Amino acid sequence: MKKKKTLKILRNDKAIFNGKFIDLPIKEAYLISKSIELFDDEDPCIIHQSYVIKEYADQLFTLFKMHETNTIIGNTYADELAFIDYTDIKELVFELVG
Repeated sequence: MKKKKTLKILRNDKAIFNGKFIDLPIKEAYLISKSIELFDDEDPCIIHQSYVIKEYADQLFTLFKMHETNTIIGNTYADELAFIDYTDIKELVFELVG
């Protein structure tokens, strides 16, 4: 059985997130904005929210694949990672696990 990749987010070498990409915290404004873009829905139901979160999770996973790496430095990709609901994205390190 193939093990699914998970994500670890570190700040100052301390894990602040360790889990599935789909469980990644997304800023509310980005969630609504993407829901409007995709579904013309400014008050997204759980199905639309789930789809939008998956889209953002895929966007992050694509960054790892595109750069053929298991580590992404927040400072380098702050604009691409702005949707993630953590302060000071530039201080974070994202690791692909599994």
